[in-house]
Amino acid sequence: MGLSTQKREAHDRSAFCLLPSAYYPMNDVREKRVELILQQLEQLPTLPAIALRVLEATGSDDSSARQVVDLIKSDQSLAARVLQLVHRADVGVRGEVNSIDRAVILLGFEAVRGAALALGVFETFAATEGGANFSREEFWKHSVAVATCAQLLAESMRESPVNSTEAFTCGLLHDLGKVALDAVLPKSFSRVVEAADLLRSNIADLERSIIGLDHMVVGKRLAERWQLPTSIRDCIWLHGQLPAALPASVKAPNLVNLVTLADMLVREQHLGYSGNYAFTVSRQPLLEALKLSEDSIPPVMARLVEQIEPRARALGLGQASSGELYQQALQQANRELGRVTGQLAAKNRKLAVRAKFFDALSQFQCELRPDAPTRTVLQAIGQTAVGVLEVGAAGAFSLVPSADYAEVALFDESGELFETSLVDCPTRPAKPNAGEGPVLAAGEELEWLLGAISPRLKGERRFWMFLEADGVCIGGVVWGAPGGESQRLGTQTQELTAITGGWSLALRTAQIREEAQNLAEQLAETNRQLQSAQSEILRSKMLLTVGEMAAGAAHEMNNPLAVISGRSQLLWQQLSDPKHSAAARLIFEQSHRLSQIITELMDFAKPNPPTLVESDLSDLLQHALHDAKAQTDPVDRKIEVTVGEIPAVMIDPQQVRSAITEILDNALQATDDRAGSIDIHAAHDTHSDKVVVTVTDNGTGMDDYTLKRAFDPFFSSKPAGRRRGMGLAKALRWIECQGGSIRLESRPGKGTRAILLLPAKKSSETQADVTQKKAK
Repeated sequence: MGLSTQKREAHDRSAFCLLPSAYYPMNDVREKRVELILQQLEQLPTLPAIALRVLEATGSDDSSARQVVDLIKSDQSLAARVLQLVHRADVGVRGEVNSIDRAVILLGFEAVRGAALALGVFETFAATEGGANFSREEFWKHSVAVATCAQLLAESMRESPVNSTEAFTCGLLHDLGKVALDAVLPKSFSRVVEAADLLRSNIADLERSIIGLDHMVVGKRLAERWQLPTSIRDCIWLHGQLPAALPASVKAPNLVNLVTLADMLVREQHLGYSGNYAFTVSRQPLLEALKLSEDSIPPVMARLVEQIEPRARALGLGQASSGELYQQALQQANRELGRVTGQLAAKNRKLAVRAKFFDALSQFQCELRPDAPTRTVLQAIGQTAVGVLEVGAAGAFSLVPSADYAEVALFDESGELFETSLVDCPTRPAKPNAGEGPVLAAGEELEWLLGAISPRLKGERRFWMFLEADGVCIGGVVWGAPGGESQRLGTQTQELTAITGGWSLALRTAQIREEAQNLAEQLAETNRQLQSAQSEILRSKMLLTVGEMAAGAAHEMNNPLAVISGRSQLLWQQLSDPKHSAAARLIFEQSHRLSQIITELMDFAKPNPPTLVESDLSDLLQHALHDAKAQTDPVDRKIEVTVGEIPAVMIDPQQVRSAITEILDNALQATDDRAGSIDIHAAHDTHSDKVVVTVTDNGTGMDDYTLKRAFDPFFSSKPAGRRRGMGLAKALRWIECQGGSIRLESRPGKGTRAILLLPAKKSSETQADVTQKKAK
């Protein structure tokens, strides 16, 4: 009795639901599922008793033909099949054979045993129902085709002969496990068949994945239960393997190889349905193992379809004619060819797309120099994007991580650059969520950019691709298109991802290079500022030292100097000897001079705080020029004073007048009294809001050593009898107290230019504000 549909469905479910993985390790779960499925094979009906008895009788050396004949006569179905087999066209029997005795003698025990076995198998599975996706009729056609092919191949073998009748039986039952799985697990096996048809893969792999074991193991277990001959069991279990992979214990390896070769040839011809679309074994090793040549295959294939019909009819498997078999095989081959053609066309289209992207990426990389700046990289990205995206116009932008603006380049439909600009970027776009494709709909995250470039893009909607480095947006590509752009480019996700990766790498490399260049420039500028600061620090330390020295000198020397000055003056007035009186007078004068030096040092180190008032610089310049002439040389030189439109200045007039006087005094001393000329010019620099006073002379000038030490206290390049060298030093201190500065430019024999910067009066600034600011 066969399994009922209700019981088989329950068993089908139990194979997957009775053993949850929460209670067993994964390997244990698989083993228990396999054990449960194999146990269900025990519920399949056994072979009919008459078939078992015939198998026993034909396989025993002690059995006689009479015993076999009596067994066949006891079963009408088996007797009818034996008589049909003897009338096959390839047996060569002439006339009617109505006697079982003669039929058994003509066919032989092997053929009778095969017929009994086949009939028993067909009757066993006829009592069960299968799944929806597995056609048993087409499956048996495939089985008969493999059996017929195996028999024809066996008949053509000369060097390693194989019993052709046994080959037929093994070929007929080689896929016994498939129909067994269809009988005990119809729903699960139906899913296997559906997946195999969809994926066009090896059905055994899917059986192991979905069910837990393949049809080879199931067929082997069923053959063991039915006590089928070892040769049949080995063919069921090991067919489909390479000859070298067969175990050494196999008694008839050529029979297994023969069935494997026959199955391969039949599947190539699309005869019937096997559910297996993979060819895991090549033909050549099988031919070498069977000692067959490639030339022996075409004659077998030429006779194959014609030989299938009488064997199928004799076994009661339908009345399909050879023409119908040819037509069915041709239709199946056409369907397979159409499927393969469709796959090739799809692959060609995919390859064409990939080739386009590969060429674009290759050209993109070839056109860039290793030191290409960001703008050049953006141009290459935009030109590539217009080509691969096939859009009318596009924009490419670069976002340096440390900047709050984007560099944008726009391109027309031919990829030509037609506009570049800088756009403020108040908020940097965030990285898209995982699972989103490379093509994104532009929204609020790009409002700052779209407001500037959207009118120049075509299409009703805006799309963009995110370029990143370390999860941060470093740029992107924006374009306009109708709706459905994501769907249009959805099939090119991998290619777009690859090319955006190339764009991102090139863009970030250019950004890093420019950042490094800017950093190097900033470092150089910082070094220059550091050197200036160091010089200023040194000068400040020197001033502090001078101040401390002057304070100490004033404290320690004033009293002795006062004594020396008073006593020398008294001696000078009381001594009658002219020589001694002159010596006392010289002592008095030099002590007084030393006192003046100390006073000047104190004034230089700690000048009086300036009293800032609004002053007219033009009038101040005239007074300073008059003081300088009176102090140095009254001879008129060519002196020109030019004052432009300048605002009033907030300064201490006396200190600035004294500083300018010292500068003019140096200019007068450096110029010739006849050929010398001095140019005094005042102007307003609106950028720094400073009043610039320039004093230029054509005098002797200064060499580099003198120029560097010009503002040092007590330094002078003049020979003996020179002045004390405090003029420029005091001038610099006075001007700096106003919030200004002095800078000198000079070359030997070409003259000197002194540049003074003084703060201009601000319209809303009061003197108290300036004084408070200066105090701070």
